[in-house]
Amino acid sequence: MNARTLMVLLLAAATGCVDNNASVRISAACFPPTPNDNGSCSYPAKCDSVMMGNLWVDTTYAPTGGTLYWPFQADNQRPSTRNGDGSTNTATAFITGYKIAYSSSAVSVPDVTLDDSTRTVEALGSTLLSIPVIPWNVASLLSGVPGGLAEVRAEIRATGHYGDGQAFETGPFSVVVNVVVGGWTAATCADSTQSVVGYCPQRGQTSVYACK
Repeated sequence: MNARTLMVLLLAAATGCVDNNASVRISAACFPPTPNDNGSCSYPAKCDSVMMGNLWVDTTYAPTGGTLYWPFQADNQRPSTRNGDGSTNTATAFITGYKIAYSSSAVSVPDVTLDDSTRTVEALGSTLLSIPVIPWNVASLLSGVPGGLAEVRAEIRATGHYGDGQAFETGPFSVVVNVVVGGWTAATCADSTQSVVGYCPQRGQTSVYACK
């Protein structure tokens, strides 16, 4: 062990662990796209624009279970290890779940750990993640908020592994959610000859809708 390595270890022991944002990171909460003509939502590999304010959800909206899903951009900042001989790129990241910690002055919400289908992020690449910021079990707890209103901060970490099997956990990305109980109403179109064809990401929460 050389002197530099020893110094790094001593500093880490003195200051505690540093959040990992140098390899894989959640970099932005995206502004959702406008629904397609058939009501579906199409997401690019990177945010076209970012969400500037708090999110919002009605935790009693039954068709979605009161959940809040949101698109986030994830970046893999590791350089490629592929050398042209067809070898496996060990820097490819595979996101397989999330850890979300909640805090609020109005209500106590336990942390959650969520498994997800594998999302691949190539070395020096980006992808969009649809993250359940408020999953159904948390929505159930929040549906009983006294007074029907609360502000909840969610700190989200993505977990997974690289192509070489090494596990990772990102540093936290924080969003604030305004929770209401029974506050969502369907959108209406300015043109009375049209109807709403879809919402992105989904009904019952902060969303963008389209008419046709």
